Amino acid sequence: MHDDEIQRLIAQRLPADVRAGSAEIRRYSDELIIILPIARPLEEIPLLREQTRRDRMRIAREIERHCGVPVAWGMRTADHEVLFTTRTVPVMTRLGRAERELLDLLVAVGIADTRSSALAYIARAFAYEHREWLAEARLAVGEMARVRARLQLTPRPGPPPVPPAAEGD
Repeated sequence: MHDDEIQRLIAQRLPADVRAGSAEIRRYSDELIIILPIARPLEEIPLLREQTRRDRMRIAREIERHCGVPVAWGMRTADHEVLFTTRTVPVMTRLGRAERELLDLLVAVGIADTRSSALAYIARAFAYEHREWLAEARLAVGEMARVRARLQLTPRPGPPPVPPAAEGD
């Protein structure tokens, strides 16, 4: 199912007064996230979430049938984005003593209840602090993906040819 088909489903099945433009569709290997832009204050997101739940779940089931991955939702106001029930997955990492002590400190003072939630807190804090830089980095990565997609690799029967030597070598 292509993004334009998903946009059509959303336009057909969600009330127009909920949406303030086209949804943003983020595709990942294990999840598809749909962000609905809204023209309402941040405080109204919980109410809109509840009011649109049934329609969003119907749309999600149809997309999941076609795409084979779970669908998560979110809403975005001018300055804030709220995601609803996205997947969480374990991430294995090796941390040195100093990093483990930091996580344990966050647990000890009550900022987090586990090392895992402490690490998630740190990631969110970094993302917030560096949001402008990260937005720029995302654009750059997107551009790299676009350029890579243009590269047409074809298998060769042997090594690539050696360019002729430049004059004066």
